[in-house]
Amino acid sequence: MASIFYKLLDNTLAEVCRREPAYPSIFPISVCHERMVSEYRQHPCCSELPVEAIEQALAKGLDYVAKHWQSKPASDAADPVAQFICDSIIDAFCADQGLLKLQPHNGCSGSIAELLAQQYSKRQTPGGVCYYVRNGGIRPLLLINATGTPIGIWKQFMADPAHPFKIILPERRGSDLILGGLQQHVDIETDSADLASILDAESLEQCDVLAWCNGARVAIDLANYRSRQISSIVLLGPMIKGIKGVTPSPSNFERDLQPLLDAVSKESSLAPFLSQVIAKQPTSPDWNRWTNAPIGRAETLFAMPAKEHAGAMIANLAGPQSFINIARRVASDESYPMAEALGKFQTRTMVIMGADDNIVSNGLFSAAMKQMCNSSISTLVLKGGGHYIQDLQYHYFRWLVSEFLENHQLPPQAARIRVEASGVSAGRACALISREEGELQNTAGLP
Repeated sequence: MASIFYKLLDNTLAEVCRREPAYPSIFPISVCHERMVSEYRQHPCCSELPVEAIEQALAKGLDYVAKHWQSKPASDAADPVAQFICDSIIDAFCADQGLLKLQPHNGCSGSIAELLAQQYSKRQTPGGVCYYVRNGGIRPLLLINATGTPIGIWKQFMADPAHPFKIILPERRGSDLILGGLQQHVDIETDSADLASILDAESLEQCDVLAWCNGARVAIDLANYRSRQISSIVLLGPMIKGIKGVTPSPSNFERDLQPLLDAVSKESSLAPFLSQVIAKQPTSPDWNRWTNAPIGRAETLFAMPAKEHAGAMIANLAGPQSFINIARRVASDESYPMAEALGKFQTRTMVIMGADDNIVSNGLFSAAMKQMCNSSISTLVLKGGGHYIQDLQYHYFRWLVSEFLENHQLPPQAARIRVEASGVSAGRACALISREEGELQNTAGLP
């Protein structure tokens, strides 16, 4: 095996250990080798691989993982974490064999403030909107972060010299790029107009957009407002709940948070107490409750952010004024005519979802696309991914974004990647999928 195989497995182990360093020592994994080999023989990503090669790859991968992770005798009992490990081994082997363009990464050092100072230039529009532009890169890419979330979650992407994107990072009104929080309520249309002014200040005829979480709403508005300027959009873990005509299907996070937002909207004096309660939430769950529940344990693990980012991910709710403004923003977002916006939406788009995202509702987003959209939208679902794919699964994230934006194609299906089409009628979707399959046959596998 080449070094790429083992470096990708290091990235896989980091996905777990950055969330919960003690997890591999607390919960041994069990793998039925024969059953796994049989499953992968039937998987499209392994169609070009001999059975012996699959067997050898799994054996070597599991031996490598065993150096860092306890194991126990093989069992047929469902263990999603063991499945995740095996899927990652197969993807690493396919990358090693040149069947996937998946590449490992080494992370990055230094603070986000140092990165901005050293690799980005700060600029300002005539109207006073501030933003940063990456000094390197050739392909303009507007990055729309989640409202009030510290930009540090994007550090790996922003610092990576291996991609060609000239990242344009706006300073959103009322929010501190590094510290996060929301000290001023701004609606979608104002956000969108600010971003349009940045495109004008840069004299960009064409620009791609990458939007995370509720940044998806702003991206969709901007694409409708400046359809000729926006070439393609990637929506990462999009949050668009509260759409008129779409049956509510909140995520766990949305369901638990909404009553608190409603309470603060009615009585702002509750904000200091509620924000303090949220700020004191533990960064690790009580793993003892999951000792004999491997499925629930895996769902909990995969939904977590990296431990070093756990506090930052609630920064927009941890201060009283920010909590009040987030409540206003959520209400404002849900009053925005998103159904109408989706009906007009025509921009080439790829959606990346984490299969275990508990912050947003994947089902609600998919339902909205199918009901409201008149254009095809490609959706990729990452197994073992939560809401923080741009950080924890950066090796997958970079590959998916590069394939779609740089190489103008959908990535092939992988052991951890499921490729879907949504936003069109069933008949039209079949036609589009058939066309995409024909385009991809000459690259590397089928979607």
